[in-house]
Amino acid sequence: MIVVVGDIAVDIVSTLRTPLLRGSDAPADVRVMPGGSGANVAVWLARLGRPVTFIGRIGDDPFGRWLAADLAAEGVHPALVVDPTRNTGAIQVLVEPDGERTMVPDRGANAFWAASDVPEALIAGAELLHVVGYVLLDRESQPGALAAMALARAHGVPVSLDPSSHGPLTGLGPDGFWDLVGRPEVVLPNRQEAAALTAGAEIDRARQILLAHANTAVIKLDRDGCTATDGRRTVSTPAPHTAIVNATGAGDAFDAGFLAAWSAGRGLEAACRAGVSLGTFVATLSTTR
Repeated sequence: MIVVVGDIAVDIVSTLRTPLLRGSDAPADVRVMPGGSGANVAVWLARLGRPVTFIGRIGDDPFGRWLAADLAAEGVHPALVVDPTRNTGAIQVLVEPDGERTMVPDRGANAFWAASDVPEALIAGAELLHVVGYVLLDRESQPGALAAMALARAHGVPVSLDPSSHGPLTGLGPDGFWDLVGRPEVVLPNRQEAAALTAGAEIDRARQILLAHANTAVIKLDRDGCTATDGRRTVSTPAPHTAIVNATGAGDAFDAGFLAAWSAGRGLEAACRAGVSLGTFVATLSTTR
């Protein structure tokens, strides 16, 4: 069982047909779909055949009930706290014609994690705990994420970590981040997040700096694939050339593909190939997953 700690939300995805025109209108195709970075990782792990539990928070509202039912239908075990006073998270996603996306999140119940939300028995029995940085980097929800990581380490469960957003990382700084998270087994930043965690180092140098803080360092490079090292070997995996429709959720899918292969003992190179393959596939979809 892999346990994922992270956000769950409703994605309101507006796929723009023309560039956004500030102060005016831009026609778009608008869809409402299940999302949230942590929930996306959990769903893709389940689709890859891995037993997975998702720990998160929803509101006591129709969106929350819909998302809980969606997780169960996808084969994910939902360990959800229902917040009686706060809404389920929602994210407005603006997808530009070139596939790049901008997110406007209302984290809702996701932002109010507490240490008491974390079921110790679930984490103690896991083979891997994966933590998504949105929960970790928000000061309101941070205690719950840190409690989950502490329980994992107390029970000898390895921790993987996706930093998730370079903005909060820039404010926290590399030293502040590593002091907060300790030494994860795997860290999975994208290019911008890696730069924020290494004071702007170039990719080859950034990879080595990350390795000083984690046992395996993986940098997602969007259209350029990924590069990774575990100290014994370093691999770089290109992404296939394909038209990007919507980059939303591609990084989450990469994490699921990588972790499913890596935790099964298939090795670093195979895990990178699996991550790049699934991340690229998701970027060709009009949906987040």
